[in-house]
Amino acid sequence: MTTYSGTIPAELAREEHVTRFDIHQRVQHFFLMVSFTLLVLTGMPLKFAESGISKWWISVLGGVEPTRLIHRGAAWVMIAVCVYHALYLLYGIIVLKKKFTDIFPTKNDFILFFQEMAYFTGLRKERPRFPRYNWREKFDYYAMFWGIPVMALTGLVMMFPVVATRFLPGWVLPVALIAHSDESMLALTWIVVVHVFFNHFVPGVFPFNPSIFTGKLSKERYKVDHPVEYEKLTGQSVQSKEGN
Repeated sequence: MTTYSGTIPAELAREEHVTRFDIHQRVQHFFLMVSFTLLVLTGMPLKFAESGISKWWISVLGGVEPTRLIHRGAAWVMIAVCVYHALYLLYGIIVLKKKFTDIFPTKNDFILFFQEMAYFTGLRKERPRFPRYNWREKFDYYAMFWGIPVMALTGLVMMFPVVATRFLPGWVLPVALIAHSDESMLALTWIVVVHVFFNHFVPGVFPFNPSIFTGKLSKERYKVDHPVEYEKLTGQSVQSKEGN
């Protein structure tokens, strides 16, 4: 990431938006979002197959086997996105000499977490001042490093049980089912309760934050959500606005 000091760059001064995500990040997010949504829409009915709404939805999809095929296809898309992201990181680090340090967890994230909790509970009047990525966004990112491998490996075990049990003990199959099922519920809960809410439903953003699709965020919203980063980009001081 390039940072600036002093006066605001001319090209940024003319724009009403700040570029936040490049095309590769947007494409990766899009396919991750689509594959995750399909996995939920096909995995939850299979998990709760005895409920009436699950039976109805499975029938809409054409039955159990078509539902499983869609689920597996979406899983392969998610795995492909992970490979894409790994190559994106390697190319950036090796060829473009990027450091990606903005996404690294730091002790300041813990401080900002407690400051935000204090703000939400009324113990603090001002919002915490976040850099390019806040603690929730970093948690979102690193959660995939354990969530997707767990889901992918356990899913592959269940997809190819005969092959898996040639090399692994039989008890791996029920363990894989439990781990796959529980991790899916954890991921769904976090995405709906935290990720979607804080990205799209908070005041000033509702009903939709288009930045991950357009790559840009308005200057005014950038000042509210990422004032530290905005100051680095422009050299302009951002005054805290209570209630935004």
